Amino acid sequence: MPSALDAIQKHRPLADVVFHKLRDAIIDGTLEAGQWLRQEALAQELGVSQMPVREALKRLVAEGLALRIPYRGVKVVEFSPEDVVDLFTLRMVLESMAARYAAPLITDETLTQLHKNLQQAATLTRQEQMAERRRLNAEFHLSICRASGRRFLIHQVEALWNSFPSVMLYEGMRRQETLALERLERESREHHALVAALEARDEARVEAVMRQHIQNLSEELAQVLGVSPEMVEPLKTF
Repeated sequence: MPSALDAIQKHRPLADVVFHKLRDAIIDGTLEAGQWLRQEALAQELGVSQMPVREALKRLVAEGLALRIPYRGVKVVEFSPEDVVDLFTLRMVLESMAARYAAPLITDETLTQLHKNLQQAATLTRQEQMAERRRLNAEFHLSICRASGRRFLIHQVEALWNSFPSVMLYEGMRRQETLALERLERESREHHALVAALEARDEARVEAVMRQHIQNLSEELAQVLGVSPEMVEPLKTF
């Protein structure tokens, strides 16, 4: 990786520069899944002190791109094909259940917020805007789940989202830029369909739309992560 010192001239915080360089290296595979991110070595390689590297590693962990192992350090997150299928299976079951419970209970205020979320997300289509688009996507899904009023179900879905590699889908789309806009448009259509079903208080429809939405996501993320299509095929009949 090239030195980060050249970015100082652009008046950007050094920790921010280091974070983006490390994030890009993880996304494009330069830093491989499971690779340890040694603070001292990275500081020497980037030509900076250890402090901005330390801050960058904290952000990578918060973003879900890295994992902190107690007493050992930080390493690039890795997901086996089985992990990906497991995560999607859980999302399909729990979020579709939450959406069904939410349909008769969701408030007009929450529906208004969901519409605002969709309007804002529609303006975010450039690669540098994907972090914000990803945040809005998480907010959209969790808002629906929280509208269910099922405290323990909400807790499980929130914990699942903390592990879900959505960053890999949004940031990883740069590997397949020709499909990026198509994927974002599909996401928007399906999110609008979810809101329409919620507004109609149609429990069965919102559950079905959520299941289909997550199934489509599973196929896209499998492509980005290089998971065999056969691995996610069973989700179509789950």
